[in-house]
Amino acid sequence: MSKSKDKVGGSKQFRWLPPMHEMMLKILAEEAGKCNKPSSTFRADSFALVAKEITAQFGVECHPSYVDNRMRTLRTMWSTIQTLRKKSGFGWDDNLKMITCDAKTYQEEVMAHRKHADYLNKKIDFYDELAIVVGKDTATGDFSKSYVDLENEPDNGDSAEFVADNVEEGEVEKGKNAVESSTIGSGISKSRKRARAPSTGDDSVLTDLSDQLKDIAVALKEINRGPMDYTALYNEVMAFTAEGYSEDMLATAFDHLCENEKTTRGFLTKNARLRKLWIDGFLFSQL
Repeated sequence: MSKSKDKVGGSKQFRWLPPMHEMMLKILAEEAGKCNKPSSTFRADSFALVAKEITAQFGVECHPSYVDNRMRTLRTMWSTIQTLRKKSGFGWDDNLKMITCDAKTYQEEVMAHRKHADYLNKKIDFYDELAIVVGKDTATGDFSKSYVDLENEPDNGDSAEFVADNVEEGEVEKGKNAVESSTIGSGISKSRKRARAPSTGDDSVLTDLSDQLKDIAVALKEINRGPMDYTALYNEVMAFTAEGYSEDMLATAFDHLCENEKTTRGFLTKNARLRKLWIDGFLFSQL
């Protein structure tokens, strides 16, 4: 028993098992939300907390230095993901957190970089947590906004609004200077309001866009909430026989989807082009 423990927890042989990886990301994402990530890295106490929880949960000796070393691996992973997202020929499915590409592009990329197969045409686990822990996002920033947040958020570039608000809250000198600053603040606020006032046409466009986003959000919720219709799934998959796929190949894809409900719901959410990309990637991975 102790030999096994040493193999997992030894200073040079510590192995990060998937549940440990998940626990580390979730704890550090929470730590970021508590402002314990003042810059591009975390406070030492955050790494100590991760080490303590992993030691208690998995019965292995985990030191904060192991967590620090793991962060380097995560930064490398994040860099690879972002490089692929920006690369020509690759797309991004934000709903599934998946880098997409066709079979030819997939084959060329994997031939050149075999390990990149881990990030292509498959859901990137804990992408949101990675974005907070090693990316530039923060737990309270743009990363965590929903459709509703975006709808109610003021336009970008409105620094004048914050200047005016600060003046009204009294964050200036008392006396005459305070009166002058308040007057200036009011002028800026009025100027800002005049500059941002949309025309009737613009307002109509924004309203339509807002309604569309709401419809998309509702549709996604309904897809994820309702029972799985495997007959409909079979018909959707077999429809790709018209694209030249054999029935046997598509049956393999259908069986895989039946075994993975989350993947199935994501597949049904996609449009025809993205479904074809998924099938291309899946069938290529079976070769």
